[in-house]
Amino acid sequence: MKRLLLGVVPTLLLVPAAAAAQVNLGAHIGWGDEADFAFGARLTANSPWVDPAIEFSGSFDYFFPEKPPSTEDVEYWEVNLNAVYRIPIDHPSLSPYAGAGVNIARSTIDSASQTDVGANLLAGVKYVAGPVVPFGELRVELGGGDQFVLAGGLLFNLWAGN
Repeated sequence: MKRLLLGVVPTLLLVPAAAAAQVNLGAHIGWGDEADFAFGARLTANSPWVDPAIEFSGSFDYFFPEKPPSTEDVEYWEVNLNAVYRIPIDHPSLSPYAGAGVNIARSTIDSASQTDVGANLLAGVKYVAGPVVPFGELRVELGGGDQFVLAGGLLFNLWAGN
């Protein structure tokens, strides 16, 4: 019984917090100064249990880098996990943000692969005026991908808590 209570009580405490969260899923295109054009997917969730102005974001970017001479196959992708602070401004629809996070970059040239981990510094803006949210973002990767990335896309509201 004690184990059951230890499992159920924390879960019940998290349910109201999760119900208050807003979750978005979307797609984006990007350009990196080292890896060229990219397609990607993104998942975001705010954190009303910590601070409503803080949002967590995870993204996957698949890049199409230029193939160096004398190589047959080049593949490059990144995973980014970030926390951002939504900067309060006096505009009902614009939502600028800035933050930092972790970057995991994986490159494969022919059969040799390498994975690097680094940090992200990022800033962007969302246009929040309905269930579809356009956004633009600038990301500087320190280590990991070690590049400058511009991205823009659309987020779709999956869950809007209370």
